[in-house]
Amino acid sequence: MTSVVTSQAERLKSLIKASQSLASIETQGEVLGRLMALAQEVTGAEASSVLLYNPARQVLEFSLAENERLRDGQAGQLLKPFELALGQGLAGWVAKERQSVIVADVTADPRFYPGPDRSTGFTTRCILCVPVLYNQELLGVIEVLNPKGRGCFDADDQAILESFASLAAVAVIRSRLLAARLERERLETQLEAASRIQAHFRPRLPELGHGSHLYATSLPAHFVGGDLCDCLTLPDGSLVVSVADVAGKGLPAALVMAALWAAVRSQDLGRISLPEAVSRVNESMFEMMAGEVFATMILARYQPASGDLELVCAGHPAPLNISPDGFAGVATQCTVPVGVQRGTAFAATRCCILPGQSVLILTDGVTEARNQSGELFAEKAQAAALGRLSGPPYGPGLLQAVMDFTAREELCDDLTIFEVWRDPA
Repeated sequence: MTSVVTSQAERLKSLIKASQSLASIETQGEVLGRLMALAQEVTGAEASSVLLYNPARQVLEFSLAENERLRDGQAGQLLKPFELALGQGLAGWVAKERQSVIVADVTADPRFYPGPDRSTGFTTRCILCVPVLYNQELLGVIEVLNPKGRGCFDADDQAILESFASLAAVAVIRSRLLAARLERERLETQLEAASRIQAHFRPRLPELGHGSHLYATSLPAHFVGGDLCDCLTLPDGSLVVSVADVAGKGLPAALVMAALWAAVRSQDLGRISLPEAVSRVNESMFEMMAGEVFATMILARYQPASGDLELVCAGHPAPLNISPDGFAGVATQCTVPVGVQRGTAFAATRCCILPGQSVLILTDGVTEARNQSGELFAEKAQAAALGRLSGPPYGPGLLQAVMDFTAREELCDDLTIFEVWRDPA
């Protein structure tokens, strides 16, 4: 009786030791290696293996095997990978039925699968196999083989290995959560770097003189976005402005935005007309994306001295012309977005920004901003917000109205506001 109590006490100590050891391991590879060593230790087995369940393929994959005959540099390795379908082999049966099993003589059990023995040169006589479950989710199977100094495993071995499997399940889930967290942190680090890089695409607003002024802001819905906001001062003193909204959000849209930025900047904007420039950008984007991704766009040229504004609209919301008497959309000859089809003809629209007036170019992230109830900011709220503002610049007040409306929740879409205005006469 004393030896039984001593044996149970030793096993309890081993289980506590296993719990403490597994709790300190972070990666799944380390968990599996420690699992094997501890499984053999708590059951006094010659060998052990762990098979993890792949739910996507519905198979058990031999992830690690450990036995005392593989200590010559191949410890913990199968000579080739194995996998079992649910129901195949003793491990497959245990996984499918979610029941433990002890087989005293594997040669007499038709469920036994000898593939790993042939691979490693090990001879399995007796096997104890238990499922690894977490809240009824199948994670895998643990096997121990051939107890040392005994004929076969017994009910006490099964009970201790089942307890051990419960600890193993927690360790595996913990390692997965840690791996997922590390992957998420790695992705966030990359996105933060991408956000810093994308910040270099934002325009440095020049001083225009002649009583003309600029305001611009561009906020991505996530770390990076697909809105383009850029401006260039030409040798004749005019300003070329490009505002675009790439379909989609996040990193894919940001990559297309960078390509669009380069396509616009590569045009000889001091020599060719705006319609010709947009046509060339359209051809470039279509060639690059084969019509799968598109962008709405406005390309404009502003003359600070006279207030003359020429613009080409490619599927983009019309700019707003705001004066002390109210505001209205600029009547543009709007065509399809760039990147949709080859050979699209684009036309220019001309207007004049008079002293005291302002023109706002927006992306639809303004009107499509949502509050906590899911309501859209929409054109009605936009009109109300602009109506409350006393004079230019209107962009900062409009942005504040959107932020107040959304209660500073995460934006649903990238948001860009570009404004050019003239001082009153």
